[in-house]
Amino acid sequence: MRFISVIAFVMLSWVGDSQKANMAFNVSELRIGEQTTFTLSLEYQKGAKEVLIAWPQFDEMLTDYIEILDRTVDFEATLDSSENKYIRKQEFTVTSFEPGFHKINPIGIELNDTMVYTNSANLFVESVAIDTSKGITDIKENYGVDYSFGEKIEDWFKYYWPYLAGAAALVACYFLFVLIKNRRPEKIIPDAPPIPAHITALKALIELKQKQAWRTEDKKQFYSELTYTVRLYLEERFGIQAIEHTTREIIDDLKFADISEEDKVYLRKILSQADMVKFAKMKPDETAGEDSLYKSIDFVEKTKKVEEENQPKDFE
Repeated sequence: MRFISVIAFVMLSWVGDSQKANMAFNVSELRIGEQTTFTLSLEYQKGAKEVLIAWPQFDEMLTDYIEILDRTVDFEATLDSSENKYIRKQEFTVTSFEPGFHKINPIGIELNDTMVYTNSANLFVESVAIDTSKGITDIKENYGVDYSFGEKIEDWFKYYWPYLAGAAALVACYFLFVLIKNRRPEKIIPDAPPIPAHITALKALIELKQKQAWRTEDKKQFYSELTYTVRLYLEERFGIQAIEHTTREIIDDLKFADISEEDKVYLRKILSQADMVKFAKMKPDETAGEDSLYKSIDFVEKTKKVEEENQPKDFE
């Protein structure tokens, strides 16, 4: 009986050691808006039975305060070929705009019929320090101005405008009377049809492509023009408030739109990247800028209305 217990204990220890889950941040402390890599991994041993792994599913958020900007497809690597030990990983590019200490509790990864749990992980987000000792100061000093002739004329009109309006109304009535008296039938010219949203967007994007705007030193200007074009297209194409809304609000508004999950990931990535360039002074390389422009053109082409496909492409 004791022998059987020892054998069972050894077998359980061997099974426990053959599979191990782990999660970790590449950098556990960062300033608000900065990015880091979050890695999920699972160590296991291959045998005669096929290995089936079910990863936990995340949308755009890792937690309520940690956003997912990009992710990789899980990949396998060999740990020890002599013992058939392998490791599978998933990597996520994440950021946070919520200062403070964020803890991620253990996450379960399903290996065949067994649930393997990771360790816990912590991320500390530091806010930008503000020097409050100086108080509020003006951008420029106050300076005096002369009472110019134009301002005098403006004040004169403010005082006498009722008399001028009355005289203008009398003149308008006279000309209206003459117009009605001598009116002739006029041809009604229909209004020009509105320009389709994708035509306007592609024209602006092609101009950025022709100028190779991603190569300029002013990355902020390039990303501002690029994301404004994308936001305007989303507003005209899908009827949402995209110009003034935040990245998260835009993605929420597009929750039920006819857009693939891959395109939603692209939108979050390019809009978040533009926010980092404009507000956190991040400077992505030229390859990232060119890739963002071409993905934007591809996104517009894929999501334009079917009935608009026969419209002339004036931007080419």
